[in-house]
Amino acid sequence: MNKETLKGLMSKHKIDIIVVASLLLLSVIILLTVNLTRKPGAFVEITVDGEVVAEYPLDRDGVYELNGGTNTLTVKGGEAYMTYSSCPDHTCENTGRVRHVGQTIVCLPNKLTVTVKGEMTDDSVDLVS
Repeated sequence: MNKETLKGLMSKHKIDIIVVASLLLLSVIILLTVNLTRKPGAFVEITVDGEVVAEYPLDRDGVYELNGGTNTLTVKGGEAYMTYSSCPDHTCENTGRVRHVGQTIVCLPNKLTVTVKGEMTDDSVDLVS
């Protein structure tokens, strides 16, 4: 290899390093922005087949049977998670805990959705009361 070829390779590697470093920096900025702007939820909204059937506050621990017993939702320590599902794949149980506005747990076979919302409304359906 002559010196010109070696210089060409080095300049290409410098550009690659700059591009990779820039992408990593951009990724970190986006990750920090998303994590720092997430709002904690106030309650979870339960829908079955697209219809709101219940809302439960996240600041009150409880275990709730949903959709006629096909699913069990647990609210504990400001987080909600599915502890039982009659569906064959149990994806909703493996979703994990949700606590931030916009996070959801979905059980497609049972047509059930649990969505974290921001503030409890006066006309909400609270089956705990």
